[in-house]
Amino acid sequence: MSLRMRVTEASSLPRSEFCWKMVALGLMAGALALGTATVVRADEVAKTFNVSGYAKVRVETDDGAVRVSTGDIKQVEIRVVYSGYKLEKDLRVSTAQNGDSIEVVAKTSGAWAFHWGVSHTNLRVEVHMPKDADLSVRTGDGSVEADSINGSVDVRTADGSITVQGAKGDIRLHTGDGSIEARGLDGQVEASSGDGHVDVEGRFDSLNIKTGDGSVTARASAGSKVQSGWTIHTGDGSVDLEIPGDLRADIDASAHDGHISLGLPLTVEGTFSSSKIHGKLNGGGQSLTIQTGDGSIHLNKS
Repeated sequence: MSLRMRVTEASSLPRSEFCWKMVALGLMAGALALGTATVVRADEVAKTFNVSGYAKVRVETDDGAVRVSTGDIKQVEIRVVYSGYKLEKDLRVSTAQNGDSIEVVAKTSGAWAFHWGVSHTNLRVEVHMPKDADLSVRTGDGSVEADSINGSVDVRTADGSITVQGAKGDIRLHTGDGSIEARGLDGQVEASSGDGHVDVEGRFDSLNIKTGDGSVTARASAGSKVQSGWTIHTGDGSVDLEIPGDLRADIDASAHDGHISLGLPLTVEGTFSSSKIHGKLNGGGQSLTIQTGDGSIHLNKS
């Protein structure tokens, strides 16, 4: 791109007009420089590991998003995509394999890349792995996405959302600040957020949900069982729970500042009110406890 300008001698312009033209030229030059400075090329570290049996994959990063996809494959493909960092200076990437266990760690120094007053760094870990495998993810600051895993899933992020589409096994999801959305789950599920809504769907053997500030939506599909106590708790937000009509459980629901609505038959025990109910569902069973500090509870048939 070429930039053509005609320069007029300062002596031929009124002082005010000359000043405004200089300001305009300065702003134009600054905008052009800033526009070119924010275009930062992304680099990557890529590794592929062959596995022969049941894979176990661990991902750790202090400041980056994590994306996990799966397939009917016998290898683990890892890509660490980054910009604004210098490898082996303010970003260190390590990978390791021990049998069918694969580990990738991406750690930053916490330094900012500085371009005309704008911090511009980005880090993302991408993993493509076998569908039948265990997954463990730890990130200090970043979202996590995972699809179609038949195995234990343990995801923790200090600050970021968690999205899971399809998981079967022992599933544990935790974020310090962010939402959790998980579909197609099957097994034992724990989901907690310090500040964010939780939305889960699947067939559950056990279900434990907790959020400090946010609503909870849970849909238990046919075949779900209360093998051990289910608990749902939110400090500030509503709870919408859908369960199969044949689920057996002792229901204990309380809304400190809200009301409870029931969309299925419940044999109530003792005293009850619009904000506190205890009763048996289909003759009773293990406990299903629902609590909200500020919000309503809606219990319906799925």
